[in-house]
Amino acid sequence: MPLSAAASAPATGLSAELTWNPSTAPTVTGYNVYYGGASHQYTNSISAGNWTNAVIPGLAQNTPYFFAATAYDSNGNESAFSNEGAFSVFTAAPGSRLQLATLPINFTGDPMLFSLGANAPVGATINPISGLVYWTPGPAYASTTNYINVMAADTVNPALSIAETLVVLVGGNVEFQIGATAVSVGQSNSLPLTVASSSNVTNVQMTLAWPGTNLLNPTLTFMAPIIAGSLENRNNQLVIQLQTAMAQPLTGTIQVAELSFQAAPGQPSNIFGITATAATANTADGSSFDSVPVQAGEVVVVGNHPLLCPQANRGSGRALTLYANLGTYQLQSTTSLTPPISWSPLMTCQQTNIMQTVSLDSIQQVVFYRLQQF
Repeated sequence: MPLSAAASAPATGLSAELTWNPSTAPTVTGYNVYYGGASHQYTNSISAGNWTNAVIPGLAQNTPYFFAATAYDSNGNESAFSNEGAFSVFTAAPGSRLQLATLPINFTGDPMLFSLGANAPVGATINPISGLVYWTPGPAYASTTNYINVMAADTVNPALSIAETLVVLVGGNVEFQIGATAVSVGQSNSLPLTVASSSNVTNVQMTLAWPGTNLLNPTLTFMAPIIAGSLENRNNQLVIQLQTAMAQPLTGTIQVAELSFQAAPGQPSNIFGITATAATANTADGSSFDSVPVQAGEVVVVGNHPLLCPQANRGSGRALTLYANLGTYQLQSTTSLTPPISWSPLMTCQQTNIMQTVSLDSIQQVVFYRLQQF
């Protein structure tokens, strides 16, 4: 009567869902399930009637449980225990670094040797002596249930070896993404705000560090399915709140709002990183996410002097993003900044937008660039 286990995490707590093959004995009328915190030491039991599955509620995280089933007949005669199944449940957030405890290293009294089953998720490893399992579930594992089989081999008495199933319930993942833009001094522009989520999100809030003396008059425009939103300016911090209709939660990657502003007149060229100091999100059932990462954004303010931002990607060469007012410029280069500096013309650039990217090709390891207007 082989027994196997799965897991669930309803609002009432963690549960084990056990299944087993039916007995072939014609006199069997039902089954009992036994479980406890030590191997072959069962402190609890339930009757499953004539079903071949049972749910054991109210289990604790990071705690091994041992299960076995028996069959009985109408006279109360009970069979021997089935094979024993060991089971532990863990919950995790995407990106969290997990260190999962398995069976005690001396639970049989003999030295144990631990190994992972073939179904282990990518990146999971195990210490063969301690049995500790290490894993960092990436964003792709958001909102998934993962089963990690661990074989614990008794090195003295192989008959006492046992397999344990670690069940890792990875919660939903939500991330805010702040866009990037460029703007001339005295002009207006906007930053896109995007939510990327693997779960249904209905309420989001984030607080942005905001250069309020450089980027003036911030206003918020939200997009469907956002039905309500607010923006509060608190001394160089912007508190943004967004809410969807209950029947239209956010899922996937959706631009939810635009943050408009004006670059203050008279300021020099500068690059402002837009970061979040806090972020929260809630699902339709009211639960909150353990962590909400925010992908930082950027605002480039273009004044009287141009700015250059280098880009270097292996296999695709070098590139420069040019931030400058409209006009004709000469891009120059040198391999040394030690006086006397010799700048060589590289190309003529016609700036028809305040931002453009040009590709470069150089065999020199170190090259310096500057942009001069004609």
